[in-house]
Amino acid sequence: MKKFIIFILSIITFTFSFGSSKLYVGTNAEYPPFEYMENNKISGLDADIIEEITKRMGVEYKWSNISFDGLIPALQTNKLDLVIAGMSITPQRAKAVNFSIPYLSSEVAFIGNKNNPINSIDELEGKTFGAELGTTKEASAKKIKNSKVIPFNGNTPALVALKAGKIDVMVVDKSVGDNYVSHNKDLMLIGTLAGEPKAIAVNKKYPELLEKVNTALSEMLKDGTISNLRKKYGV
Repeated sequence: MKKFIIFILSIITFTFSFGSSKLYVGTNAEYPPFEYMENNKISGLDADIIEEITKRMGVEYKWSNISFDGLIPALQTNKLDLVIAGMSITPQRAKAVNFSIPYLSSEVAFIGNKNNPINSIDELEGKTFGAELGTTKEASAKKIKNSKVIPFNGNTPALVALKAGKIDVMVVDKSVGDNYVSHNKDLMLIGTLAGEPKAIAVNKKYPELLEKVNTALSEMLKDGTISNLRKKYGV
């Protein structure tokens, strides 16, 4: 009976802490294999991670699919509780949100068009780059000497621009780049650079939510769940 009462109290505490027993999760579903639309449903590595985390927490969740640069503002204005979008941890973002423990780290990839081949990273100087607005990939492109960086609201329009020859290079995570290259014979991998660890962003008002997310993620890293999901999606 005592354990049952403690269990009920923990549920009540959780419900009152966040306003409801449902979590509102934000993403930008244009980043396969992390998140993408399939049969009108958000799918991918990050989607499976959220599915497992909420299952272990015993709560429901609802997706909100918005532009990447709108995710952190939506978190700050309480429209979202969590964000998972292949998001890298940066000092600037950490001022606005709390980050969970990292669940993976991936390289930054530079993708080119075979019709205008660039054979190595050493040849990137002075090129025109496309990257999703507000991402660390945009920042990576700006570090290239004499680069011209065109920000896009999503990776899909950047991909279209690359295939049409309107930009020279597209900057994405390596697993995302590998996915694009494997499905587009006219594209090529130019090269990669070291990237940053990826994590789930949490509203700073909910440190107890961050703790619960970290507990679930830690378990998933230890029991092989994350490893198996990475294998499933080739990340």
